[in-house]
Amino acid sequence: MFLDEVGDLPPTLQAQLLRVIQEHTYKRVGSNTWQHTDFRLVCATNRDLMSDDSRVHFRRDLYYRIAGWTCHLPPLRERAADILLLARHFAQQLAPDRAAPDFDEVVQGYLLTRDYAGNIRDLKQLVARLMYRHAGPGPITLGDIPEAERGPFIADRSNAAFEAAIRHALDRGAGLKEIRTLAEDTAVRLALADEDGHVPRAARKLGVTDRALQLRRAARRSPAAHGDD
Repeated sequence: MFLDEVGDLPPTLQAQLLRVIQEHTYKRVGSNTWQHTDFRLVCATNRDLMSDDSRVHFRRDLYYRIAGWTCHLPPLRERAADILLLARHFAQQLAPDRAAPDFDEVVQGYLLTRDYAGNIRDLKQLVARLMYRHAGPGPITLGDIPEAERGPFIADRSNAAFEAAIRHALDRGAGLKEIRTLAEDTAVRLALADEDGHVPRAARKLGVTDRALQLRRAARRSPAAHGDD
């Protein structure tokens, strides 16, 4: 029998559990007949049951009954080597009928430095959100990370790379209008390349509607867009 969060058991249930463990007997709810049982008990808790705070709430005699063998599982932040392995495992679980997409370098860095308050459950739900947002072939990229969850790591890396590109353009004599146009054209080209020319997926990655992307592409291909008479 597996009992999760055994440290949260109220005192009355702790006493009843201790009796079952010691005497291997119990009564069903509403019955006066004692039943015999034999089972192996496995418990889990996120508390330190030997701490001073837990001593007040958790029976010592029950602890020594269930702690025949203990295993301390460190939090995910102390097991960085496991993060990418687990993330790929969860991604494959969500894509059982095909090869799951991998994570590009930026996303891998994000996964390795993110704070997982909910440990493995937190990582699993994050991978699920990335998989639900990901469309088409290719690896999971920055655009698949919800904006509210990108945090300072993504912002710092993105800003540094973007600033370097703008500085290079300025050094070559590009003006503000040219830089803006070039940045937009490059973003559209990269998004379409990543999605193999699939406009709806590229539009979602760019954060615009399909119609807006189609109109922009048409305008860039028109003679007027190139300054021709």
